Amino acid sequence: MTTRGIALATVLCSFLLDVTQSATAYSTSNADNIQTVYVSYDSGDSWSQLGYLNDWTSSLDLEIEDVTAATKLRYVCSDYGVIGGFIATITYRGETYVTTDPIGAGYFEVSKDSDVSDDDLVYHEASSSPWYILAKNELMSDDAYWIWDANINNAITFEFDFEEIAQPVTGAIYDEEADGDTVSMTCKHGINGIAAIYGANCRTGSDIGGERQDGPMMNECYGKTDCDFTVSASEFGDPCVGVVKDFYYAYTCTGNRYGVNVGSLGTVEASGQSFTMTCEGEDMVIKVADAIYGLNCQITARVCGSGSGLAYGTSASPLDQFMV
Repeated sequence: MTTRGIALATVLCSFLLDVTQSATAYSTSNADNIQTVYVSYDSGDSWSQLGYLNDWTSSLDLEIEDVTAATKLRYVCSDYGVIGGFIATITYRGETYVTTDPIGAGYFEVSKDSDVSDDDLVYHEASSSPWYILAKNELMSDDAYWIWDANINNAITFEFDFEEIAQPVTGAIYDEEADGDTVSMTCKHGINGIAAIYGANCRTGSDIGGERQDGPMMNECYGKTDCDFTVSASEFGDPCVGVVKDFYYAYTCTGNRYGVNVGSLGTVEASGQSFTMTCEGEDMVIKVADAIYGLNCQITARVCGSGSGLAYGTSASPLDQFMV
């Protein structure tokens, strides 16, 4: 019997950017009176100073290279009388993120190191007196807000976390039967995209099996900030009875510019076959994050596709390349 090669492709709709590489973010901020900005590349375990400015009339403009989901920014701000304030705009992969009213509506937050609660915060529009900052900082978004509390001569630390916007999140159950197991997904502003396969390891003869489960997961989890989803063969259908089946999934959070999709040619020899990929939305283009030919073949060691950037092994996910 001739072994058939089965192709599986993981596709990202990206905003005119190559998702297989880390990207650069740009921050512009003003603080009344002093600000010191730090960056962490390990989810806040360690910090390095990026910039310092003691003039609220001038903006601190910074370039943050090699941003990943583990990147965080910290703005340590101090006021020396009259009125305090902090305002910022971050641009990353075609999206703009600003200090919002209320702060919880956006991606900035007050650091846990500050003795200030969100309920204590006071907001002013970017164009407000006494700053009139839009006339001084052309990089500042006009929908950003000044944020402080009602006090003066004090300090507040703000943070920005790239975790939910830098890339899709992936997960897998591959070392045991996935049926009955539960996967947990968390997004601060809601889950907005899911791709999933149950039983990608299944084969009928030499053909890959597996069932797409985007629909059931979206029905249960779309828009939620936290969602526990239980893999259910009785609901999905069993793609290969008697075989231990895996489960791979990827999801994006609101504010993330990626759409996720997974497709396969799983019932016929893929060589010579064609399939169509689309990305809907203005200025959206297709970027192939992963493409595997012969996923159904027995793999005993890691194999890298020449020139493709593909790496797949016994413990790898078909969705591995979501993790950029």
